[in-house]
Amino acid sequence: ESVRSAFEALAAETGRQLHLEIEPGNYLVTNAGVLLTRVQDITTTGPEGFHFFKLDAGMTEILRPSLYGAQHPITLIPALPGSASVAREPISAIVVGHCCESGDLLTPAPNDPETLAPRKLARAQIGDLCVIEGTGAYCSAMSAKNYNSFPEAAEVLLDEAACPHLIRRRQTLDQIIQNERPYPPSAS
Repeated sequence: ESVRSAFEALAAETGRQLHLEIEPGNYLVTNAGVLLTRVQDITTTGPEGFHFFKLDAGMTEILRPSLYGAQHPITLIPALPGSASVAREPISAIVVGHCCESGDLLTPAPNDPETLAPRKLARAQIGDLCVIEGTGAYCSAMSAKNYNSFPEAAEVLLDEAACPHLIRRRQTLDQIIQNERPYPPSAS
């Protein structure tokens, strides 16, 4: 309704009838999903370098930062009971995935997937949970599925009462390789 009069005025002036289609998926669904992952390694490149938090997920589940420099909110949750009450000073860190690729980057510069952009995050410890927010639209569908033979992640849906329901199991190795055929074919 908000653009109808502009479309009608354009049609009256030019004779062009425009057809408007809206894809509300991203707008409606993006913030309905998160990627829940775990910190599996922490390293630094020295005092003049970067701190890196390596996750057990990455471009195999969320390719948007690698492709577009998309910015997803990132939150760390301490894994050890009681460690949440111990203040962890913020640190500038680069968050990377598990594929050991330069493009497996979750903290690129905005709209620049090739530039590292540290984020201020709580100081992580190995085993901490890491929540990558805003993954509800397209992330599962446009992942680098089975890259480096990593299985598709499980998917969980929270219902209206916040009860979790497994809606996709984690892929097994047999499922990953089920279509592969040896060459040359065996004589049998």
